Amino acid sequence: MVISLAQVGADASGSVVRFIGSGLLSVSAAIFGFYAFRNLRLNRLESQRPFWRYLVSIGVAGVLYGALGMVGVLSPGRWLLALGHAAFLFCTVFLAFAMRELYYNSTLAPPSDERRIPLSQLRRIEVGFVGIILLELVVVLLLGHGSVVSLVKGLGSLSFAVYGLVFAERLESLARGTSIDTLRRHLLPVLVCSGLLGLADLGVVVGVESLLVSSVESVFVVMIGAFLLTATIRLQQNVRGLSTR
Repeated sequence: MVISLAQVGADASGSVVRFIGSGLLSVSAAIFGFYAFRNLRLNRLESQRPFWRYLVSIGVAGVLYGALGMVGVLSPGRWLLALGHAAFLFCTVFLAFAMRELYYNSTLAPPSDERRIPLSQLRRIEVGFVGIILLELVVVLLLGHGSVVSLVKGLGSLSFAVYGLVFAERLESLARGTSIDTLRRHLLPVLVCSGLLGLADLGVVVGVESLLVSSVESVFVVMIGAFLLTATIRLQQNVRGLSTR
């Protein structure tokens, strides 16, 4: 089999972009997680603590995903791939859970007796989301990266993103113009890009060239890192406000 110099050059360029994008995401997620932790420590409202814990978890998962992505470029391996996919899916699902938590902690949210879906039922759905992540982890370890893995990862991340977007849309209609709405608007692009990153992986299933899919994924990784930095600015402002009280 003959591999053209152009193909080799494209592969090398793609690896560089993936490495830099993963590094940016790892640094951005670390800063985001740090300020989320500061908010968790300073915030005195017990009802908001689960929300801040989810944001801290997003930072941790983002750091792991970025770090594993960098190592995977230098030394590819099935374990690295499996853990990287799991870290990405956990990052996405924690974003969705944060949106749900933000919605139900809003003073404008409907009372429990007026909700169409009880919170207990939502918890069971969320346990199913975690099950999808564990399933994807096992599939990668058994089969490596292939169409089945891309399908599970793509549909999983898309489902998580849609779940979070439902609560983000409801929150917009309830809290427009408030500080909660500001925080929602900063987290929304991260959630959307996470869903699109998983969706891009489905290109392998429909026959799109893997190099093109990888390039699109790298773009979304960079965008997620950039949007996390933007959201961090809001977290910094919140820390300043809590520190002066």
